[in-house]
Amino acid sequence: MKTAAKPRVVAIGASAGGLDAFRKLIRNLPVDTDMAFVLLSHILRGSKSLLPEILARSTTMPVTQVAQPTRVLANHIYIIPPDKLMEIRAGSLHLTPRPLTGANRAIDHFLFSLAKDHAAGSVGIILSGEGSDGAEGIKILKEDGGGVTMAQEPSSAASQSMPVNAIHIDHVDHILSPEAIAHQLTAMSASDAGRATPLFRVLWMKKPQSK
Repeated sequence: MKTAAKPRVVAIGASAGGLDAFRKLIRNLPVDTDMAFVLLSHILRGSKSLLPEILARSTTMPVTQVAQPTRVLANHIYIIPPDKLMEIRAGSLHLTPRPLTGANRAIDHFLFSLAKDHAAGSVGIILSGEGSDGAEGIKILKEDGGGVTMAQEPSSAASQSMPVNAIHIDHVDHILSPEAIAHQLTAMSASDAGRATPLFRVLWMKKPQSK
């Protein structure tokens, strides 16, 4: 298995309907991509996240819910805990309390930090979910960090709002099903240049607005 001193960080955000999308993506990834995966989901305040246990059944990569400052390692999966915001600084994950009021912007919050910390080596992915969390983060990651951005193909998402909002902000490189996102990441991992020619791409045309 490969190891990297500074692995490519892949941030994956989801909300409603995200569990199925997470599972489909993770179980189609090889265990030696040399990437570190950070999963950001919207969890009801005060709830217990079952995501670590559920995803551990879909991969042999270590799956950890972050509880303290944690150095990201290649071929590991890290999950945000409930009631927290998470960011990455100097290659380590750090937690802060989530505000008691206002919308949950945990995905945007992490993507903003990723744009500063990992520059062109990072990847941002928006999966199924309600609302617009992640759309602004995708824009910043692309514009300021030079990262690679992806969104779930809306017809494959249980809740289309989050991927549609990310797509409409016009900074998404690839629009794919969760399984195809996994294949795209695998191709990127195998590329000597660190960027693969897209093997799977769905052109999602914006539907005209009803008058």
